[in-house]
Amino acid sequence: MMSNTKIVYVCLFIFVMIVLFNMLTKQIQTNSLPVAEQQTIRVLFIGNSYTYFNDLPWLTQQLAASAKETKKLETEMVVIGGATLKNHWKRGEALRLLKAKSWDYVVLQEQSTLPITNPQEMYKYATLFDAEIKRVNSQTVFYLTWAKQNQPETQQILTDAYMNIAKELKAKVAPVGIAWQKIQEANLKLNLYSSDQSHPSSIGSFVAACVFYTTFYDNSPVGLSRRIYSSDSSTPQQSNRIELESLSETDAQMIQQLVEYIVRKI
Repeated sequence: MMSNTKIVYVCLFIFVMIVLFNMLTKQIQTNSLPVAEQQTIRVLFIGNSYTYFNDLPWLTQQLAASAKETKKLETEMVVIGGATLKNHWKRGEALRLLKAKSWDYVVLQEQSTLPITNPQEMYKYATLFDAEIKRVNSQTVFYLTWAKQNQPETQQILTDAYMNIAKELKAKVAPVGIAWQKIQEANLKLNLYSSDQSHPSSIGSFVAACVFYTTFYDNSPVGLSRRIYSSDSSTPQQSNRIELESLSETDAQMIQQLVEYIVRKI
């Protein structure tokens, strides 16, 4: 029969082992969380046809895949043709999705001409969205868009509107419109617009995807895939994929070098 002293030692030993086991389990769980989180970058796009034309989020995912990034890019979008940030705020769907899932970045895209005609409204709803984005520990990225093809003089107004609100809110900017402007100046033969002189061509969306890739990953887009595929096929490896455009190596390099310079400069 064990003495009282031995019983006390045995109980103490068992207690210590239980405590150590619990501490070790918690440490393993704590250490495993960042690893899981590091496996993806999750982005919510809120906007309109400038986002869903040619499926810009999907094109950005394909660039990240071609870069063989260790963090996979996952995207979702809440988009309505012609929608303003006010429209999205009033409808509530974007806010519900923002709160329902975890996001690293939330991209805000205002209607194409509102930053020119009514910047006060843009600032009001951008500020409201940004507060909710910060509340869920995410980061706002403003999708700085381009001037219409027949109104190039409005690009500076668009640029100023987005840069000013981003500075005020300490948000990031994806300077797509600036990149479009510089690329058009460098090579007029590259048509970034669709036939309506407003929406992006497949090349225009490719430029935007390069900007977003560089913004999300802080890596150079130079050397990434120069083939532009339709999102009708779920992966670029599928044999039935639809190739919309295949840029020359020279054009792709020019685009990607300019994008890298512009994103790092702002």
